[in-house]
Amino acid sequence: MLSQESIEHFRFEGARVLLSGLGGHAPDSADRDSGFEAWEPGVRALWESSRRGGRSLYEVAAEFRLAADLLESGRPGLPADLARPDWLHPAADAPAAYRDIAEYVEQWPSGAFGRLQGKMPTSRELMYRFPSLGQLLLNYFGQDGEAAEEGMSEAEGLQLFIEQSHPYCLWSLPAIAAECAEALAIFHDEETLRSFFEEEHGMGSGELPWAEWIPLIGSTMTAHMRDQHPARWSR
Repeated sequence: MLSQESIEHFRFEGARVLLSGLGGHAPDSADRDSGFEAWEPGVRALWESSRRGGRSLYEVAAEFRLAADLLESGRPGLPADLARPDWLHPAADAPAAYRDIAEYVEQWPSGAFGRLQGKMPTSRELMYRFPSLGQLLLNYFGQDGEAAEEGMSEAEGLQLFIEQSHPYCLWSLPAIAAECAEALAIFHDEETLRSFFEEEHGMGSGELPWAEWIPLIGSTMTAHMRDQHPARWSR
């Protein structure tokens, strides 16, 4: 069972995504547009995640409102990183700032596509599209990854990952294959793939070029599902 401390930590995970460097400073209520400009990449990342079944922006706003209530009342339950936010000026009113953020976040989906016009996504924002693929590339093929430590070939490393995922492959491998397809749709050549995944996010490709590596991951996961996990579901 999760400890109470873990429950309290993860109940604010949506707020934490927005505060973990995707923002940068407290909103200025005197000028809401410029005051929230630094928060836009984080809001967009959360909005994009919500379209794929993740938490909605309304749920994230509720987390901020709860954080404000807990701070104001002095009741327990607010993790230390939210109780003492390092981005907020010491003299600022944290509950009021959290409520301003909540109001901004929950109204953002109205006219969302209009807000996206002419916007350039940040690298960190885009990385939130690849949670499963990113974990594989970092934990298994990054500089200190398991496959790198063992000196495995790319194919051997993928088989190790599949073996460790079994028998829960249905719950992990299709998502990785889908993220590989999305990566190839966004990053069109070796240069952009390498720049994004390797140079900017420290992920590994073994000895293969990225333009070969990402398709190999997707095809390997798909082949394993096809060969070992016939499609079945209940009605």
